[in-house]
Amino acid sequence: MDDSLRYGIVGCAGIGNTHAEAIADVEDADLVACADVNEDAAREFVAEHAPDAETHAEAGEMVRESDVEAVSVCTPSGTHADVACEAAEAGAHVLCEKPLDVYRDRIDRMIDTCKREGVTLAGVYQKRFEPHARRAKRAIEEGELGDPVSASLTVDWFRSQPYYDSGEWRGTRSMDGGVLLNQAIHAIDRLQWLLGGVESVSAMTDTLAREMESEDTAAIAVRFESGALGTIQATTATKGGSRRTEVNATEGTLEIEGGELSIEVGTGEESYYGAETESLEVEGVAHDCGAGHVGVVRDFVEAIRTGREPEVPAREARVAVDTILAAYDSSETGERIEL
Repeated sequence: MDDSLRYGIVGCAGIGNTHAEAIADVEDADLVACADVNEDAAREFVAEHAPDAETHAEAGEMVRESDVEAVSVCTPSGTHADVACEAAEAGAHVLCEKPLDVYRDRIDRMIDTCKREGVTLAGVYQKRFEPHARRAKRAIEEGELGDPVSASLTVDWFRSQPYYDSGEWRGTRSMDGGVLLNQAIHAIDRLQWLLGGVESVSAMTDTLAREMESEDTAAIAVRFESGALGTIQATTATKGGSRRTEVNATEGTLEIEGGELSIEVGTGEESYYGAETESLEVEGVAHDCGAGHVGVVRDFVEAIRTGREPEVPAREARVAVDTILAAYDSSETGERIEL
């Protein structure tokens, strides 16, 4: 389409492929260029996803020479701020993969640059677009469960030593982070989004089973801005385990495990020591832009076209990162850290 948003991707491996596939499904976006420091990777990328697209080595060059209007940043985490600022200064709107970056000052610079240049900066947290997550959000906001009192998040993953050895940047503090910034961040974002933000954290992190600079295991105690208390447990050093979020409130409980949501609420029958509950029939709530990365990209494109905010603007995209960085500070100092 002649009036489609001219779109570029920076980072032609891994998640960059997911963004290319999403752009192909978005009616008002056209992938016209990509950038990667590896020329062969860039050529292979366009051959697979957009044979007519142009290839470049740098984000700014791509934006200027290919007249790119919007960019997905899909490079290693520790390069996000540099790439986003380069694209913004060249005039492009920026959709940045999680996390925005791995240090606060870099995130500040990214946000300030996009604001100064008058371009949109959005984060990628596709779990917010999932119908079951949106139904859970509605249940909490509309008071179906009463007042939240506690929550728990478990993210038990396996990542082998060869995974961390596959790139010099993997598992490093300056370029990647550990289980919190890399694997658990999506679930942490969803948890704080459901509960309305994080007030403070107290954490322990350690590297117990892998040879890497950052943590492979973490345990965090959280106080949410609502006053509710919570726990976050995450590891990449286990086989089996679960990926589960639970929110407990005065009148009921919800649980998300995998892509399934269950909600139980009180019937009104209770005693000193127990309360009867019943399960609700749960139907997901679809986002207008769809689910997954397609929903994220479509929402981003629509936000640019209409001048509205994206679903996950920069100030929200940084909350999960700030929570994790506070957990790092707490683990190092042994103190509770307020955000």
